[in-house]
Amino acid sequence: MKRRCAHAPCDAPISAEADRRTRYCSDAHRKAAARARKGAATASKSRPEPVSDDAERYPALRSVWDSMAAQIVAEGVTVPGSSGVPVAHPLLRFLGPLDAALSAHEKMADPTTPTDPKEAARAAAVAALEAYRRGE
Repeated sequence: MKRRCAHAPCDAPISAEADRRTRYCSDAHRKAAARARKGAATASKSRPEPVSDDAERYPALRSVWDSMAAQIVAEGVTVPGSSGVPVAHPLLRFLGPLDAALSAHEKMADPTTPTDPKEAARAAAVAALEAYRRGE
């Protein structure tokens, strides 16, 4: 039985002298297959998750985000630390994950939001251009 390269586009035969664990005809094909697997895994992780049935969760998260942002604005981005040296506001580390959860919910809830990153960037650029033309 002849073994073939596991890299999909190649399908070249693997030499008989190669180790039985060898799956690829060259190092370049092994690396290309690893990049393809890694890209597929990354793409599946970056897809937005569907919005669950808890519709009451979004307003609660939004109110928490609004109150945190208001507190940061009121106290400033830097606050005195334990030794009196200015440090970043402690709530800043929670804004990012909370904003990501809100964004995922908004993207899934709003069907007009483009899901393609290029389309989303183009739509944001058009919106910024229109805001600039209006003088905002």
